[in-house]
Amino acid sequence: MVQKRVLGVIGLGHVGAHVAYSLAVQGIELVLVDQNEQKLASEVQDLRDAVAYLPHRVTVRAGNFADLGACDVIVNSVGKIELLRGTHDRLTEMDFTIPAVRGYAEKIKASGFDGVLINITNPCDIVTRELALHLGLPRGRVFGTGTGLPPRTVTRWGMYATASRRSCTSLASFCSFWSTSTSSSAMPWIARA
Repeated sequence: MVQKRVLGVIGLGHVGAHVAYSLAVQGIELVLVDQNEQKLASEVQDLRDAVAYLPHRVTVRAGNFADLGACDVIVNSVGKIELLRGTHDRLTEMDFTIPAVRGYAEKIKASGFDGVLINITNPCDIVTRELALHLGLPRGRVFGTGTGLPPRTVTRWGMYATASRRSCTSLASFCSFWSTSTSSSAMPWIARA
């Protein structure tokens, strides 16, 4: 018998709601947490409606931080997109996200959560560090995704396109790792073909 995996999503704004939908249609059991109870109830109902016609059974439920202890993985997607109106500086969100994380990290820890936490909240590196410090999970259990951009996406920056043309190497052959918190400060530190 296959063990059913349970995944928690904290924060059901634009990004968190899309993450939850993507996981639900794949058949992953979800526990959703959001401070806005009306938003939480609406997203749970929308997901239940969406998965009703899938060929597999999917459980989607509203939860709280205590319920996250039963999860194998938690995706942290708390944010306040309104803060970015008029600016593209992702650090602007820090004044909201850091206090938010500090407000619930101990609740996650108290739930007995012992899985993997994936942070997608901005600024990703700072929030991921904050979560790692407060959760006390073993090394390698808390990480941030940042933004993964394939070479074809970042050709507007010109680096890959230029390297591809000069080396007669396919754009798909390039791989790089970027050290950044914002796209305006992105800097490659390893690049190879």
